[in-house]
Amino acid sequence: MLPLRQIIHEMTAEKMRLGLTILAIVWATVSIASMLAIGEGLRQGLIRTTSNGNGNLIMLTGGFATKDYGQFSKGKQLNLKPDDVNVLRALPSIEYAEPSATWAEDVRYNDNGTWQQPLAVYPQYQALTGLEIASGGRWFNPLDMKEQRKVIVIGHNAAVSLFNEDDDFDWDNIPDLTTSPIGKQVKVGEENFTVIGVLKSNTSNIENGTPIDFAIFVPFTTWSRFNANLPIGAINIQPVQGVDREKVATMAKQVIARKYGASMDDEQLVQTQDMLLRQKTMRQFLIGLQSFLGIIGLVTLAVAGIGIANVMYATVKRATRDIGVRMAVGATPNDIKLHYLTQAFITISVGGLIGLGLTYGLVSLLQNIPIQGNGLYDYLGQPIPELSFAIVSLVILALSIVGIAAAWFPTRHAASITPLEALQSE
Repeated sequence: MLPLRQIIHEMTAEKMRLGLTILAIVWATVSIASMLAIGEGLRQGLIRTTSNGNGNLIMLTGGFATKDYGQFSKGKQLNLKPDDVNVLRALPSIEYAEPSATWAEDVRYNDNGTWQQPLAVYPQYQALTGLEIASGGRWFNPLDMKEQRKVIVIGHNAAVSLFNEDDDFDWDNIPDLTTSPIGKQVKVGEENFTVIGVLKSNTSNIENGTPIDFAIFVPFTTWSRFNANLPIGAINIQPVQGVDREKVATMAKQVIARKYGASMDDEQLVQTQDMLLRQKTMRQFLIGLQSFLGIIGLVTLAVAGIGIANVMYATVKRATRDIGVRMAVGATPNDIKLHYLTQAFITISVGGLIGLGLTYGLVSLLQNIPIQGNGLYDYLGQPIPELSFAIVSLVILALSIVGIAAAWFPTRHAASITPLEALQSE
């Protein structure tokens, strides 16, 4: 009762309409799949950017008092000290706590300079922020700290600014590093520092939004040697996995406030920024953006569904007498429905397969476009369109729903015709 040959014959009898319908399905499939793939690539790129650096840390900084309490009068600043880290490390909910301080001096090599001042850190800072050293260099070691060595690690773009002979720095298309800075000496203020490492290019940020590619690092003990008794800039906290991060931040603020005899209720005296919680808001926005792109594709697919419905109505109308003959010799209404649902399924399957094939080719082409080094592209985390299994499954589901919905009403109309009505239609 399901003659495929007759189905194919009926489909080829409407070649023009069938071709235009398949073309509409192909275009709709390419639209929804490519938009979802681009949205997924953008989402993954930004997640990579925000997860690296200090993206998983809580940054604690000193602020200003907003009320009179103990030794603090309104407007007095709280300056953090290096030994504050030990107080925080004693808390069971904190896994790591590392101090950092900005060295308020410019970095220069001959006539070249950078806009970012050095950040003084301990060796453990590398593991906390996921910094990677390019081949031939190294990060700080315990001996650098013990001997307070004048060594320095610089970001990729900072190295380009300092050591490339061509001073034409293109912010949109960062040039490659033309010479190895390892072993060369730069000036931090009036002091000579030896470059021991260059960071691999990284689009993430660290403290206060500083791009890692422009960041410069020196040993914390060396900074202390030249900047005795100066306050530190921040304490980077990594909570124990699974704990309530908001409670950890609140507890850290209260412990520091209590240590200095300040009010624990003063929200501005000790401030925290949880980079991970800030990411959640951004990720929700990215999911919304991807959903918006998917809706645009679904609208295009719905238009293609209207085309399927029109073709099906035309096919049913043209085959009314044939439907009557089939029902007269024993075909049930369900057989008629299955006949035309199969026809719609074949139509949308052909269009969907062609559309997914074209989308795969388009995504492959976009993945191979050499745009590394572009400032905006790097800032977005070097997003690569990704035609994942989940996206393909979602597209197939959408095609199935639209195809069935578009064919359902014409098939119901075909199944409701009585043999007598069908045979008398002409």
